[in-house]
Amino acid sequence: MRWEALFADLEAQLNGEAARGREVEIQEMVRIERSRIAVAERMAGHVGAEVTVTALGGLRLRGRLLRVGSGWVAVADGPREYLLPSAGLRTIEGLGVRVLRAAEAVPRVRPGLGAVLRALVRDRAKVTLYCVDGAEAGTGTLDHAGADHLQLAAHPLEDHRRGREVRSLVVVPLAALAAVRREA
Repeated sequence: MRWEALFADLEAQLNGEAARGREVEIQEMVRIERSRIAVAERMAGHVGAEVTVTALGGLRLRGRLLRVGSGWVAVADGPREYLLPSAGLRTIEGLGVRVLRAAEAVPRVRPGLGAVLRALVRDRAKVTLYCVDGAEAGTGTLDHAGADHLQLAAHPLEDHRRGREVRSLVVVPLAALAAVRREA
């Protein structure tokens, strides 16, 4: 009888150690998997959710996450829509644990920041530009989107881009850009 109890105790100890070893191994695999998740994948898993995004320079937006692209996110803060370069983000609040891997995303190819900025140029969209230092770079119409900069024809938002209305041409390096607010 004592031998059976001893053997049962040894088996229980070995089984317990094996279970603890599997648990540690699973925890490590989870940590490794999480280390491979990009912030864009986290955000893409929450499109449509209410988030609070703070850009470098302090611009804080609370609204619905509209889209996540390659190097940018779009957020609707009430009636206003903002395009924020990913490099200009300081914090994102309101994300859960959902992740949308690039392989799962539809469409599979996400447009880059340059493509979205060129679309705003093509649409002659009226915008307000914000910089990473918190300053407003100006309001007006985007003239062109270069490889590493934007050119804004600065004019009052209630006016159209016409020669007499343009106060100046403002060049903003993309590295200094925190957000583009598209005006209605």
